[in-house]
Amino acid sequence: MTIENGDFIRINYTGRLEDGMVFDTTDEEVAKEQGIYDENTRYDSFVIIVGKGHVVEGLDEDIVEKEVGYHGTVEIPPEKGYGEHKTELVKTYPTSKFTETPVKGMRAVVEGQEGLVVMTIGRRVRIDFNSPMAGKPLIFEYVIEEKIDDDLDKIKSLLQSYFRMDFDAELVDDVAMIEPPSDLRLNQNWLLVKSRIAHELLGSMELDSVKFVETYQNSE
Repeated sequence: MTIENGDFIRINYTGRLEDGMVFDTTDEEVAKEQGIYDENTRYDSFVIIVGKGHVVEGLDEDIVEKEVGYHGTVEIPPEKGYGEHKTELVKTYPTSKFTETPVKGMRAVVEGQEGLVVMTIGRRVRIDFNSPMAGKPLIFEYVIEEKIDDDLDKIKSLLQSYFRMDFDAELVDDVAMIEPPSDLRLNQNWLLVKSRIAHELLGSMELDSVKFVETYQNSE
């Protein structure tokens, strides 16, 4: 059976630029070999909902009509990757905007946005807020490991892919009941993303509602 939009699948991938430089991978050994290993990152396959923008558009489209076990490569133009480089996203600020001296090549946050310092001239600093991959063709090698059909597995595996943590979840009739780990309750990313997760589940499964539950127990 082929993969369609809305399917929950588990994939592994490695993304490269045309010169062969790896910019992203789910393979720990590849990350170490390429010098991009991050000890705070968990390298493993993860679950996406096809067509929901969990990966770049060109990869999302290429997955459709493939089968579980597929191992292949796709070349993606900038407009289906991280977009074209936009000159309007390159802005200039006074050095007074920065808490530390800006240096060309460093990442900086200005007005809540993170960008790359591309030039410093006197008391002016030029910041590029485009994605580092903007305007560049991409090459993805990927493997479709699994298609998930069980509804409860869909919920748990999607949550685990987002946060690399195990969630308690159950289905009661057509209601998904999800309890986050206690140390995630005040996590800013969780507070921002849980609404998106709920809408993705509602749009991809036959659910009436999604409820997030928190349990507090008497310590005595």
